Amino acid sequence: MKTFRFLPFLALAAAAPAAAQDKPATAFQIVDAIEACKQITTPTWLHLDSLSDHGWKPYRKAAGRRTQVVRGAYEKVGNEALIIISKEELKAKACVVFAKLDNTSDYGPTAQSVSQIVGMPVRAEGPTYFWSLGDGMNMRVDPAGDRDKPIARFEITATAEETAE
Repeated sequence: MKTFRFLPFLALAAAAPAAAQDKPATAFQIVDAIEACKQITTPTWLHLDSLSDHGWKPYRKAAGRRTQVVRGAYEKVGNEALIIISKEELKAKACVVFAKLDNTSDYGPTAQSVSQIVGMPVRAEGPTYFWSLGDGMNMRVDPAGDRDKPIARFEITATAEETAE
C-alpha cells in the first residue's frame, strides 16, 4: 500500500481527537463530502471558498490548550470524513475525501456502501475503483494509509466539456 498519498493525513494523525476522524465515516457522510467536492471542482479550478457554503470549514486540531488550523484539511460538524486539498490536489484540480477505516478489511465494504448511493463503478484496476458521476465529474477510490491507520481515499475530478463542432 502506498503511503505517499497519506502524507497530508500524517499531520492529522498526531492530533488529539477532534470533530472529524474520531471514528469511521458512514457512507452517507462520505457521499456528503463527495457532493461538496463536486460543487467546488471544475476542470480548471477548485473553489475552496465555496466549501463553507456546504458546511465545511478548516480542520482544527488540539494543540495543548489551544486549537490549530491544519492547512489543506476541512471538516464538517457531524461528519467523520475529511476533505483534503493540498498543493498536490490543487495542481491536479482534485478534491479528496479521506474516510478513516477501523481496519484494512473495511475498504471493500466502504466502497460498496458508497456505490449503493452514487452508483456502481465503471471499472476497477486492482483495489482502485473508478466512477463516472455525471456532469463531467469522475471519482476514484484507493486504499491509503497503513495497517495501523487505514483510510479510503476518494478523489473527485472534473473533465472539460467537449465542444460540439
